[in-house]
Amino acid sequence: MSVVEHRDTYESPDVRSETTVASSRISLGPGQVIAGVLGLALVIIGAITAARGSIDDTLNVPVVRTAGFDQSAMIGLIEVGLGLLLILGAMSYYARWLVVTVGVLMVAGGIVVGSAGATLLHDLGTVHGTGWAMVVAGAVAIVAGCMGQIVHTRNRVKSSESLR
Repeated sequence: MSVVEHRDTYESPDVRSETTVASSRISLGPGQVIAGVLGLALVIIGAITAARGSIDDTLNVPVVRTAGFDQSAMIGLIEVGLGLLLILGAMSYYARWLVVTVGVLMVAGGIVVGSAGATLLHDLGTVHGTGWAMVVAGAVAIVAGCMGQIVHTRNRVKSSESLR
């Protein structure tokens, strides 16, 4: 939200007037809200996964069940990082490129995990379902990053004087 106050002076041969106007402008992108909520969800799920999976020398073992998906602490830490980037991108309409970039990374990583073989899944400490859920979340982030914004402007006359 931005608030601007300006003074206008109008002069004619017989009248001079001063008007003070306060303008407020609120701009909000629905995509910002969606990206922020998605980022917050990823941070919470990732933090719970990392805490349950214990961060030690082997991040891929043990595999824990969080939010219906089997994941390791490594996947949880990746989710926390992606979620923080989504929240950062949601803070400004002009940072939507970050939301789209994170969404593309999520889709690409999700496809790799979703179509991975048993060896890669064991090395990462996850299952196919986690990868496909990441593809869906990435697609949501891409759509959110491509949404427009809503702008509401309000002008209010604070004072008006006629001077001679």
